[in-house]
Amino acid sequence: MSIVTQLEQLHKNFAQHKLNLTNLLPQIQHDSDWPSPCEVAEPLDDGFIQWQAVRREPCGSLNDLAKALEVDFPDSLNQFYGAFFAGPIMAKIEQHEIELLQAWSEDDFDLLQQNITGHVLMKRKLKQPPSVFIGLTQQEDLLVSVLLESGEVCLEYVGKKPHHVLATNLEEFIQALKV
Repeated sequence: MSIVTQLEQLHKNFAQHKLNLTNLLPQIQHDSDWPSPCEVAEPLDDGFIQWQAVRREPCGSLNDLAKALEVDFPDSLNQFYGAFFAGPIMAKIEQHEIELLQAWSEDDFDLLQQNITGHVLMKRKLKQPPSVFIGLTQQEDLLVSVLLESGEVCLEYVGKKPHHVLATNLEEFIQALKV
């Protein structure tokens, strides 16, 4: 199953889980300066807005960024960040609660690439294997990252080498997630 198909199912499962719990789609703090094609209806009274993943056409690509950084990104990473506009997905893997990052809009995709650039350059400066973050954990400085050399999905503390492999690749990782 492709990453795009797996992500689509994960988004559906997450949205259904939120609907079952709250009778609302997933929500995020509304910011009128950061509109998104995945926003649903008007902001709620509490300042949040519901969202639903929207397929991106054409898909976004990290290829120009990879070329500029002189690294190779696995195609699965392009699919992970480029296939949808969406808010973050809350999920569990092993004993970890994670927040999977997604691009909220085209502007957010540009900002994401800037943050990936900073992360890769930091790894280079520290003489550590390059990685790209795809999620956050409940621990402020613990990231979920993809190691570029192997494609493994790992946990790594900011500024440190990955210390725990969650999955051998993004496909296996997404499959193992529970919402």
